[in-house]
Amino acid sequence: MTYRKKNIFNKHSITKKCAWSLILEAKQVISDANILTKSISISKLINNNLYKYSYSLEKNKIIRKNFNLDAELQNLFDLYMPIIFNGKNNPYLIAHIAQTLDGYIATKSGESKYISSPNNLEHIHMLRAISDVIIVGTNTVKLDNPMLTTRLVKGLSPMRLILDKGNVLKNNYNVFSNRDGNGYKIISDKIKNYSNNVFILPLYKNKFDLNDIISLLKKLNKKIIYIEGGGSTVSNFYNNKLLNKMHLCISPIIIGQGHSSFILPKIKSLKNIKDNKIKYFKMGEDILCDIDLSIS
Repeated sequence: MTYRKKNIFNKHSITKKCAWSLILEAKQVISDANILTKSISISKLINNNLYKYSYSLEKNKIIRKNFNLDAELQNLFDLYMPIIFNGKNNPYLIAHIAQTLDGYIATKSGESKYISSPNNLEHIHMLRAISDVIIVGTNTVKLDNPMLTTRLVKGLSPMRLILDKGNVLKNNYNVFSNRDGNGYKIISDKIKNYSNNVFILPLYKNKFDLNDIISLLKKLNKKIIYIEGGGSTVSNFYNNKLLNKMHLCISPIIIGQGHSSFILPKIKSLKNIKDNKIKYFKMGEDILCDIDLSIS
């Protein structure tokens, strides 16, 4: 009797830190060149081991790899790789909101640190690391004074762009005072300003035209745009059908009253509600809804 010898591949074991490095390497690959093939091969030498994988742009998944992934690490690739390899020529816009079970992002006084779990907070920093720009509104900076950096994970902090039509924010806020010098704001063209960290756009009915903002991002060659907050800013992009993806994190707490997650027009009939493709990911005690809003 003849036995055929099977090909056996010794696959590397992999840690979360290593998996994240391989995801960041994918971001570097897409930043360095225009991807025209149906799949892309990525490799990185980590601790004297060469990790390799191929990602299908058609199937949005890994098709070959020389390492093993458990369910938690597979979720990392499933969450971030479709954002990195989104296939859009125009800027790709993703928003994130963390809310309570009863639909609030903050208490009535504006307190929001931290509604979601540490796992989701790490996720927010990972989203920052794969993005080219973070956009937030004025009130988010006023209430939270966030840094909007990637200090919890490996990866470069992207440009921070604050929508500050009245130019009310001073440069002592964390988003501007960080020594990387990557904090900017957009103000009304009616206001005279000579700062280096300011972009000027016109107002229409006392609001920025979001298409003007996207045109500015194109000129700056920014590809992945992360709308981090607050609810009014996210709702504005959502209402104008400019978001490609929404990450909605639901935390298992109830606060009764507060600031609503979304500020949207009332829908008269459930028949007018569009179904979206959703994937669910567990993050500590939270559930993350990965909602595809891309228009076919």
